[in-house]
Amino acid sequence: MAINRKSAILSLLRGLLTAVGVTLIGMAVIAALALLARVSDGLIMALNQMLKLAAIALGALAAIGRGGERGFITGMALAMLYMALGYALYVALGGNAFAVREMLGEILIGAAIGAIAGAILANMRPRRRA
Repeated sequence: MAINRKSAILSLLRGLLTAVGVTLIGMAVIAALALLARVSDGLIMALNQMLKLAAIALGALAAIGRGGERGFITGMALAMLYMALGYALYVALGGNAFAVREMLGEILIGAAIGAIAGAILANMRPRRRA
């Protein structure tokens, strides 16, 4: 079954909005945890990385769905867009300078996670409707 550009863009947008929503909710939880529980910086960094992973995976689920098409490419594109948008917003909001090598490394790791999640989702059996 062929997928056209409009539906591909809409699925990417749906996945990106899901990933952003998960990130915003997760960041609020992490901020509350940092204020109330006084956790260490190392734990906050680990939670932040786990949040990125969860956001990419749930965004891929929203974009591709179980048994969807082009899961590998869609998941990879979604993750790269999500990570690049995150870095762009970080800089736009006054974030400190960052190392380009680290940024590219994180984008590539995110792309790998998105591609793997997309491939797994595309190869799952779709749920039957009642």
